[in-house]
Amino acid sequence: MKKATQLITFISIINTLSAANWYVAPNGNNNNPGTLSQPFKTIPKAIEVAVPGDIIELRNGNYPSNEIRISKSNLTIRSYIGEWAIITATTKVEDISSCIWYDEPNVKGGTLERLEIVGGYYYGVSFETNWDWGLPTQNGASNITIRNCKIHDTGRDCIKIKPACNNIQILSSEIYNSGVGISNSTANGGPNAEGIDNVNGDGMVIRNCYIHDISTSGVYVKGGAKNCIIEENLIYRVQEGGILLGFYTDSDFFDQDGTNPDYYECQYSQARNNIVYNTGGAGIGFFAARNCSAYNNTVVTASPNFHAPLYFSSGEIWISNNLTLKPPNFNIEVYNNIFVDQGGNGDEDYTVQIREGALSGTNFINYNIYQKINQNAKFDDGISWPALTFSKWKSQLGFDANSKDVSPMLDNNWHLTAGSPAIDAGYKSPANKDYDAQPRSGNTDIGADEYGNGMVLQVPPPANFIGTGANTTLSKVQELFTTVSVDVYPNPVSEYIYVKLDEENIIPKLAISSIDGKQIKIITGNKIRVEELPNGLYFLSIWVNGARASVPIIVQH
Repeated sequence: MKKATQLITFISIINTLSAANWYVAPNGNNNNPGTLSQPFKTIPKAIEVAVPGDIIELRNGNYPSNEIRISKSNLTIRSYIGEWAIITATTKVEDISSCIWYDEPNVKGGTLERLEIVGGYYYGVSFETNWDWGLPTQNGASNITIRNCKIHDTGRDCIKIKPACNNIQILSSEIYNSGVGISNSTANGGPNAEGIDNVNGDGMVIRNCYIHDISTSGVYVKGGAKNCIIEENLIYRVQEGGILLGFYTDSDFFDQDGTNPDYYECQYSQARNNIVYNTGGAGIGFFAARNCSAYNNTVVTASPNFHAPLYFSSGEIWISNNLTLKPPNFNIEVYNNIFVDQGGNGDEDYTVQIREGALSGTNFINYNIYQKINQNAKFDDGISWPALTFSKWKSQLGFDANSKDVSPMLDNNWHLTAGSPAIDAGYKSPANKDYDAQPRSGNTDIGADEYGNGMVLQVPPPANFIGTGANTTLSKVQELFTTVSVDVYPNPVSEYIYVKLDEENIIPKLAISSIDGKQIKIITGNKIRVEELPNGLYFLSIWVNGARASVPIIVQH
């Protein structure tokens, strides 16, 4: 066994050492060898010659997509350092169903990094499955990471995860303007255009993403998907639900191996440390979820179209023409959350709504703060009429014994202010960080923010940031170098930030500015000292031979 392990390790090292970099540029030529000095012209050409483990680097500029298909495992496709590649597909041609399509279910591993992905008749990025191919083994493209990308203006969903497409990670990305194409019209069955649509893909992680201006729901996880984590995201201005753990799915998309005989829509999944505001439907909703939890979230919404800021519904699974199952939620945990209800005072303007038959098992709903603007919070247990007061809600259902109907005292950034009743008032949280990716310490605060624990992210983030601003290594810049490669590190930074150029004899000019544009210091050299600056977000500007780039940096001591 030891010899076998050593052999596997040796082979892994050899594969890593032999990985190649391929280069693509808008002014390249597919007859070129694909080197930095002689790049290919198209991304499909680079994919054609690449082997698993290779890296495809895209030079600055625009790349048309006639549906870029990735059929090989473990390829990395990214913008060249210091540059920005935009890949665009039409939303008007159904044969171009996706801008980028992992089209082989056997693909395992891969990364999309620092890319702008635009359009696609249905999807921006889609992951393929053989779920309905009639094969004995069901498989899907899996173990793929999307990092520091912008995905937007898609025909329907920005990201589509199909059954058995497992362990998809979407990190520090901006996802917006779904459903702009004709495929989302009412004539074509719309609106149906999520930011991220996961149907039975296990192990999904969505972290530090900014999801906004979505035709329907920001994120939903359904079809029996298991072990998914949605954390530290900003979800804003969506027409339906913000985060939905479960929704409505036909039985064909569920696992058929007997592990989920009751057809629970979402299982063993968590939504935590998210800020969700201005949603048309539920801020956070549970639909036939099993052993799922929502904790340390901040939700501010009126839910004007339907639902409530916190919403529970049974499922609705079509089995046959004669049978539709309606499983309830089972063993749900909702704690340490802030729900600010901006809705009106109508009979059905609830702060929390439980539809009839929507809860079963042992549920823990406690240590939350509820506020309904200019009036008391209103609760619907699915049975009583009219709405319950907070005291009746607690006594009749046994929930929220340690919760409060009070203003959480949020600032314009949806963070806690001094004296907030949310400070140190929470239940012990398994999350060791808050929305800002800062540590939680001492007694847990209620909501997404742990008050006074370091850097506070701007909400929404500055225009040049990708994602929420946490754990963002490089953003789209205002003016990009076309002749010089730039590496900026470390980021976050505590003492000095360094700028490395591919031409070592060039000395750049560097400047640090606040996020409102005020210049703090300027030097000529390859490093600039920041240890005297307070924690926070800044911009590093770099000048070389008259060209300029601006990169967001995080100072964190």
